[in-house]
Amino acid sequence: MFSKASRKNTLVIIFLTFASLLGFPIIAPALPSVRDAFNISTSDIGLVMAAYSAPGIIFIPVMGILADRYGKKKVLLPSMLLFAVGGTACAVANNTETLLLFRFLQGIGACALATINVSWAADLFEDDERIKIMGYIGATQNIGSGILPIIGGVLASIAWFYPFLISLMVLPLGMYLLIFMEKESQEKIAKSANTKNFITYAWQRLNDKIVIEIVFMTGAFIFIGFGALITYLPIFLKDTFNTPETIIGIIVGSRAVMGVITATRLSIITKYFSYRIIIFVSFLTLAVGMLIIPYSNNQWVIILTTMCYGGAFGLLRPSLQYLLLEHAPTNLRSTFASASNFGLRLSQTLSPIFAGLYLTFGSFEGLYILAAILAIFMAIFSLTATSLKAKR
Repeated sequence: MFSKASRKNTLVIIFLTFASLLGFPIIAPALPSVRDAFNISTSDIGLVMAAYSAPGIIFIPVMGILADRYGKKKVLLPSMLLFAVGGTACAVANNTETLLLFRFLQGIGACALATINVSWAADLFEDDERIKIMGYIGATQNIGSGILPIIGGVLASIAWFYPFLISLMVLPLGMYLLIFMEKESQEKIAKSANTKNFITYAWQRLNDKIVIEIVFMTGAFIFIGFGALITYLPIFLKDTFNTPETIIGIIVGSRAVMGVITATRLSIITKYFSYRIIIFVSFLTLAVGMLIIPYSNNQWVIILTTMCYGGAFGLLRPSLQYLLLEHAPTNLRSTFASASNFGLRLSQTLSPIFAGLYLTFGSFEGLYILAAILAIFMAIFSLTATSLKAKR
């Protein structure tokens, strides 16, 4: 069990993790409505998601370095404000270009949210508590990914822009952090700030086979699942089964069920299985889930796919985060966390674009079979990865 102080820190990390989800899962069920409202083609609807992810390719590494040098709170608070303003502005966009611009601005704000929650957790918790909090982060990501699509589906059934307004929820959390969170250790921040050629030093530590493998596996999982599942599954359900937005939200959100189970049991699972086995099984589970879709003749069967994705994500993401942060120097945790999130955001940007390009000449069925093949390839890759030798 966590101590009283640890429980307070746990709540902060959980709320921060939840806030980082307000730009993706809640928007996914609204994509069919956004497509119709702005007359966007099916192949181009992925740009609404890619515009949000694209800033992370540049700004996530920048946010990580700034947080390590100047303090997490100083970077986090203005980022939360930008996130809320950008998301709210999307709701008043009157053309596709403006919508994509505001999504891009919201994505810049999201870069700090996606990075600092993990590095902050590594600072606040040690040893067994650290792997446990990583599991809780994974569980929160799955719970949010389950609840938010349902909320987004209900809101989108009223008006396409309502889900974008939920980004305002980050502001109360920002006020709490501003008023109540303890200041970070100035000694640690000063140590980072006074390091000569800090960026060169950080790059030298990041240019490591273990780091590269972990970033690659994180990015590969998201690349396989994000475009095919998160972005285009709502379109597939709408076009194939004429599924209402509320039901789309339930189907997409059902991934939370298995995700919460696996993520909250991670600290127990790692006592019996190596990380290599955990990652291998995660990719195989993702492959099985993708293969269900082409052979489904009922929209409800696809819940099995989303549960496979959620269960695999609940194991893989916190496991790789834990291994990466265990490998990170204390004064570079935000930078290392940003490396993982860089791989994630790069994949979130490219995946819907590639999926959309494929759908200009291919079918949804072919897209999901291709995704399954890629997942099997990554399962095989995990069996040889140097970074997965560690075992608890």
